[in-house]
Parts: sequence; C-alpha cells; structure tokens
Amino acid sequence: MALEQDLWRAGGSLFAEEDYRSFKDSLKTAHDHIAEESAKFGWFRDYRPVQADLKKVLAWGDALLGRINDLKAAKARTFAVSAEALSIRIDSLHLITSYFNENVDVRINVSQAEIKLGEARLLVSKEKFGEAAVVAGEGSLYLDRAEDAAVRLLRRYLDRGQLEKWRRWSAETVEESRLKGTTVFVVNKVERKMTVYRKGDVLARFDIGLGKYGLSDKLYSGDEATPEGHYRIVRKFPASTFYKAILIDYPNEEDRRIFAEAKRKGLIPGNAGIGGAIEIHGGGKDSLTKGCVGLENRDMDDVFRWAEIGSKVTVVGAVGIENTILAEIMKFQKHG
Repeated sequence: MALEQDLWRAGGSLFAEEDYRSFKDSLKTAHDHIAEESAKFGWFRDYRPVQADLKKVLAWGDALLGRINDLKAAKARTFAVSAEALSIRIDSLHLITSYFNENVDVRINVSQAEIKLGEARLLVSKEKFGEAAVVAGEGSLYLDRAEDAAVRLLRRYLDRGQLEKWRRWSAETVEESRLKGTTVFVVNKVERKMTVYRKGDVLARFDIGLGKYGLSDKLYSGDEATPEGHYRIVRKFPASTFYKAILIDYPNEEDRRIFAEAKRKGLIPGNAGIGGAIEIHGGGKDSLTKGCVGLENRDMDDVFRWAEIGSKVTVVGAVGIENTILAEIMKFQKHG
C-alpha cells in the first residue's frame, strides 16, 4: 500500500529499522485479519474491529514516517553546519596561500579536503548520512594537516620576540626620517605594502609583490627569498629589465654574519654563496622576482623620484598581527 511504499522510500529500514519492521508485521497482521473476516459467510462478517486495528496501524505508520523525515532533516541540518565550518576553514586557507608560495603541503591537503567535502555532500543528497559524516571527518583531518603546515611555515611571524624586533626596526627608520628630515622606505612583507616616510610622516603607501619565497628571510643565493633588515640605496637604474630599479646594499655586515653562522650550522648548501642584486623595481607587483620587491610602474616612478643614494630601506616581516593574514594563522592555533 502507499504508506508502506512511502516508508520504504523514506529509508525506514535504515533510520528506524526495528519500528519499521514492527509496522510491516502489524500491517500484515491487520490485512490477514481482514482476509479472515472476508472468508466468513456474509451474515457473520464484522469488519469494525479489524478496521479499527488497521486504522491504528496506519496512524502509527504516519507517525513513524514523520519521525523518520524529522530525523533526516535534523541530520541534514547537522551536516550543513559541519559543512559550513569546513568551508570557512577551506576559504581561510585559500586566502593564506594567496599570500605566500611556500605552500605545497597546504595546497595539497586543502585540495583533498575539498574533494572529501564534495563527496560528503553527494552522500547527504542520497541520504547516506552516516557515510557522509565519516567522509567529512576525513576532510577535517586534511584541513588539520593544512593548518599545521601553514603554522609551521609562518611560525616566526607569530613569535613575539621576532615581531618586537621588526617593530623596533620600523620605528627606528621612521625616527631617523623625522630627525634627519629624510625620505625612507619601509617594506612590510605580510601586508604586501611599502610605506614611504618623509620627515617622519607618511608620504605614500604602495602595494608590492615579492618573489616565490618572499615571506622567508634570505639566507643564500638562489633561495628566492627577500632579505630583512636595514639597508641603503646604493644605485639607481633609470632603465632596467623591470622598467626602473633601485639597488640596495644586500648583503650588509649583518647579512654576512647570519650567512656564516647558517653555513657553520649546515643550514644552507655548502657550495652556496650569499647572493646579491636585490632591487626595488617596476614591472608590476605581480611580476616574477627572485627576492626583489616589485611595484607597479606608476608607483615606481614616484619611488624612483624620491629615492636618493644613501636613502634607508628597511624590510620587515610584519609589525603586527591584527588585520593581517597572521590573524588567520592565529585561528588555526586556537582551533588546534
């Protein structure tokens, strides 16, 4: 009958196996009683008791169907909440990977998580909630790995001592500009900004691009990282491969000291050199650089005009966490 088919289509055997089986047994019994009554001689038939029993069974079946549909709706809502949470974590990781390229482990695990979330949604559409929960759980594990990888890559940006050092560098540079009445340049890697100060006041701010491993601190030639520290402009190129360029004095004495120490500890290849030729240049903030700082040509025109031989250029990783991509990384640490 129709109710029995509705219960079967609703997944009665999956979501209320015992009650569904009892309903089918009761319904068969009621039909058997009706058949027995129909077999009697006409004068002796009394359908009222068996019809009352059938009515009770059908009412029970209707209630059971309602409970099953409510249960499925609740499971679907629970999954929707979990899926939204996973989606938020995935979006956050996509945002982070747009800021740095040292992210193979992050991207691989995020991709796997997206696949698992898609599989889970498909299972939910087929009302396979148990299987969907398992698959979504697998997706969550992939996101845990991605978040751990992101934290490992940017751990030094969350170190309070490191942040204080960068803040001090930035403050020293601005103070020099104020005291000497000069123009200085502060590059903030995480914010992807260059701020120009004149006499201690902000003159301009520009979006910048970094190299493949720009968020890392440069250690040796070929690592495609952007160096951090206090530098001076040593040369200006009115025409270069990347429009216009200004050369800074990397490596300086401090860079050489760090390089020697890293080499002594075996942290860099034995045959590696310290490198050089670090520039601030045009060509666009998305142009390919190997440790340099890229600017849009129109912005480079201003920087080139303001820059002088000896002008100070300070490169820091970050000066704060709030309102930066580091705030996303902090969420992962709290989540963990």
